Amino acid sequence: MSNFAFNASGYHHEKFDGLNRYTGEILSSLFNSNVSNFTIYTADKLLNRNYENLVSRIPFQNIDRNDFKHNLTRLIWHQTLLPISLIQRKTDLFYSPVPEGMLFPVCPQIVTVHDLLPIVFPDSYPRVKYYFRYILPRILKKSKAIVTTSDNTKKDIESQFNITKKPIHVIYQGYKNNVFNIKRRKRDTLILNKYYLKLFILCVGETRPYKNIRRLIEAFSRVNVENLELAIAGKLNKLDREIIDYPRHLGIGDRVKFLGFVPDESLAALYRNAIAFAFPSLYEGFGIPPLEAMACGCPIVASHAASIPEVCGDAAEYVDPWSVESIAAGIYRVATDSNLRSHLRERGLERVKLFDSDRMFEEILGVLNRYSK
Repeated sequence: MSNFAFNASGYHHEKFDGLNRYTGEILSSLFNSNVSNFTIYTADKLLNRNYENLVSRIPFQNIDRNDFKHNLTRLIWHQTLLPISLIQRKTDLFYSPVPEGMLFPVCPQIVTVHDLLPIVFPDSYPRVKYYFRYILPRILKKSKAIVTTSDNTKKDIESQFNITKKPIHVIYQGYKNNVFNIKRRKRDTLILNKYYLKLFILCVGETRPYKNIRRLIEAFSRVNVENLELAIAGKLNKLDREIIDYPRHLGIGDRVKFLGFVPDESLAALYRNAIAFAFPSLYEGFGIPPLEAMACGCPIVASHAASIPEVCGDAAEYVDPWSVESIAAGIYRVATDSNLRSHLRERGLERVKLFDSDRMFEEILGVLNRYSK
């Protein structure tokens, strides 16, 4: 592979959502590798400052934002200024770690699709659903190959977009093993005190409807374990602002804590000290939080939907995400059975070894090499 371009047009170093984490991990591996024949297209100021010789600066401020205006700006940029630049640089391959790319590629193009949430839950993505329905399929059909993060998403792509002959490579994600691990720190106690937590179930993720947090809260209200609390880490989503009052309506307002955004170092401490981690999602393209939980030795109560069993394997107590009774029973079993928690912890620590960021990067490089000119 003589010269490839890396799409970081939607990347910002201070954002911690799934797509930014994924892009950031690949960039980090790229900078620490012996690969030198690449150009990064980005507007991120930190990348522009620290890697000036590797960056082609995108001349649009805040192009990384995920709102209608900036999503449209990125779409137009992909179809206009990007192809011109790729031609000028005589680029051999364009790689996008997010589901964005050229409708008329001027060189071989590989695009990553993490999930089809805007199609499966269109009400949660009122604008993006049109992009996924009408534009993304055309981009994928014009791409040389597709990368995705689970077999479940691969099947979704094939069925939803009628793509059966295009190569789709499943490459599992990694996680930050230098942060998320079982090594307890002195600061762990300080972090628990900061959030006023002692005996608690942890849930991680913003409160979009597909995350199923309302059913989790209702299920938790039925779990009769003395002094047990539910801690929910993640942003409150505008689609369900009233969820913060839901525990009070159920009579458990003092047992449910919304922590808001929690930085990685603090989040690792919560995983290490939680009695269990609850992941009741109705749909996931992959699911990084279960990896982080397993790596920190936290037993998992997880939904059996979509890609989650593919990630958790035999290291989770599975529940039906549509059933409040099933979720409640799963939480109660794990919270009250120390032998089960010990078994899940051991299985999780073994299972998480399959998900390595270095392996992920090497597999992605292998795909890029395979399809470059």
